Amino acid sequence: MLAHSETLDFTELSRDAIHALLQKYRLVLTVDEALKIQNTILKRPPTLAEVVLWSIQGSEHCSYKSSRKHLKKLITDGPNVILGAKEDAGIVEVARDLTGRRYGIVISHESHNHPSQIVPYEGAATGVGGNVRDVCCMGAEVIAIADGLRFGDIRQQKTNWIHNEVVKGIAGYGNPIGVPNLAGDVYYDASYNENCLVTVVTLGVVRDDHVIHSYAPNDAQAHVFILVGKPTDNSGFGGASFASTDLCANNTEHNKGAVQEPNAFLKRHLLKANYALFKLLREKKVIEQVGFKDLGAGGVACASVELADAGGYGAEIYLEKVPTSMSRLHPSVILCSETQERFMWVVPPEWVDLILTHYNDTFALPD
Repeated sequence: MLAHSETLDFTELSRDAIHALLQKYRLVLTVDEALKIQNTILKRPPTLAEVVLWSIQGSEHCSYKSSRKHLKKLITDGPNVILGAKEDAGIVEVARDLTGRRYGIVISHESHNHPSQIVPYEGAATGVGGNVRDVCCMGAEVIAIADGLRFGDIRQQKTNWIHNEVVKGIAGYGNPIGVPNLAGDVYYDASYNENCLVTVVTLGVVRDDHVIHSYAPNDAQAHVFILVGKPTDNSGFGGASFASTDLCANNTEHNKGAVQEPNAFLKRHLLKANYALFKLLREKKVIEQVGFKDLGAGGVACASVELADAGGYGAEIYLEKVPTSMSRLHPSVILCSETQERFMWVVPPEWVDLILTHYNDTFALPD
């Protein structure tokens, strides 16, 4: 099954035929982007898994291709900035101890608008879950959640349903993981009738020398990836691309499959396991020898690519070693599914057994 490598050859197709093929596979690429992948980048027909990966990594959700020029205008550095807009979360200094060590608030925020419009409870809950992972993987302890909510006309029944389910989703995730929701606001306006805005914020705390970075460290040529958390399934497949498109009422049922499935109780356990491992790595003074990243949009593919590429490396990924909870998953799904409650470490080979024992035995993660 994993040797299957279906290719998409755009060479002899008209632009309309290429567009139809992209639509068939729900690939959020333009015709020009598809042709560039084949003719300029790869110089061969791409496999389906490769095109799926480009569709995800090149989406607005992952690459900010239309908003990047505006985001660059924001101030992201300064004397109190420990870490700017470079990794999974930013860190701003709020205090120093008598030895000069800086303590920072770790901040991550993102919107989960499309998922919350289609499946409000799950959309809002997984928005919180992804945000929490972003903060945790910086080596921080998660301490608070906040949210900003924008819904449609308050007189509409659909608005009330979305509002109620979104609030339940935020609470239904934050409460089981033991993290309080400290702030938020809500507004109603008819302009949000067909596309609510659900922005979630997560805060954490970390000392500057305890920060774990979202990239492979120096001299990491032989480092190993370790996947932690929930076995991979097909939930959330294509979620990043779905989040970057215009919503269409005709596709509501079809789009529900792109929304991830939350498991807050597993996340609570994972957070405890992560905190204990952070402490162990600090005690052994090897924090700078590892990298850590959450799996969100693009799943295994994007997490491994970003960990490796940010450190100046490539990577080899063996999909047959990825734990799955469903049989006969297509390789592109194993590679890019957005299954929730997962993290990825990149570590020296000599630390693999210790980390596997920590999660599998000490914290008895379920199969």
